[in-house]
Amino acid sequence: MHESLVPQGLVNFYQELSQVLIPEDVITYTPPPREVLNEGYKKGIPLINLCPPKVKAFDFFFTVMKQVAVIIQKYHPDLGTEMAQVEKALPDDAATQELIVSQAFIPGSNLLTHLAQPVSPEAFGFLLNHTVKPFMKQYGKIVTSLYDFEQWQRGRCPVCGGRPGLAFFEREAGKRYLYCGLCEVKWRFQRLGCPYCLNGESQFFTVDGEGWEKYRVYFCDQCRGYLKTINRKKVNDEETDLFWEDINTVYLDILALQEGYFNKQEAS
Repeated sequence: MHESLVPQGLVNFYQELSQVLIPEDVITYTPPPREVLNEGYKKGIPLINLCPPKVKAFDFFFTVMKQVAVIIQKYHPDLGTEMAQVEKALPDDAATQELIVSQAFIPGSNLLTHLAQPVSPEAFGFLLNHTVKPFMKQYGKIVTSLYDFEQWQRGRCPVCGGRPGLAFFEREAGKRYLYCGLCEVKWRFQRLGCPYCLNGESQFFTVDGEGWEKYRVYFCDQCRGYLKTINRKKVNDEETDLFWEDINTVYLDILALQEGYFNKQEAS
C-alpha cells in the first residue's frame, strides 16, 4: 500500500503534532454585520480578513508553540540549534506576547520584528506554521456557517485564503471539492480546470498498483501547478481523512515535482 512509501519519521511527526489539542473555547471571533459578510462573500474575501480569530489566553498560544518546538526538535534534530534560538528570542513581557498572538493569524504579518533577537526566518516560519495550524483548524470549525461553502466556487480557501493542497470527487454526483491543508475545510469548485490560474483545461496522471487506483494528479501546463485528487467512487470507507491522505500521498508530490510542477499550496 502507498503508506509504505511514506517515511515513518514523517508519519510519527504529524501524529505527535495532531495530539496537540486546542480547547474549543480558546478561539473566538467577532461576527461582522450580515451586509459585510454578504459583500465579502460576493468579492471572494476570506473570513479571516473579515473576522480574524482571537485567542482568549495569549499565554496559551506560547505554551502550544513550545510544545510544537519540542516535537520539531525530536523529529528534525538538524533544526535543534535554530529552534533553541527561536525559543530564546520569544518575548517575556505580556504586551509583546499579546501583540504577536494578535498578528499571528493575519496573512503577511512580519512577527520577526517582535522577537528579542534575530533568528532564522525559515526556522521561525516552520515553527509558527505548525503552531498556528491547530488554532486555524478550530477557527475553521466555528466560522463555517458564515459562508456558503457549497457555492464558494473559488480557487482559494473561504476561511484563510490559502490555496488547496488536495481535492476529491464525491461518491454520489461526482462534484469536486477542494481542501485546505491549514484550516482543514473543504469547499465546492468546478469539476474541471485549474483552481490556481483558472485555466479551463484538465490533464492528469495516475499511478499503477494496488491502493493507487483512487488517486489522480491533475496538472496545469499554464501555471505549472498540480493538485492531488481522490476519486471517492473508488473508496470503500464511508469517510476519508483528508489530512492523512495528504501525508500518505507524498509519493505523488515527488512524482509531480520530478515532472517540473509545483506545490501551489506552499507558494500561497
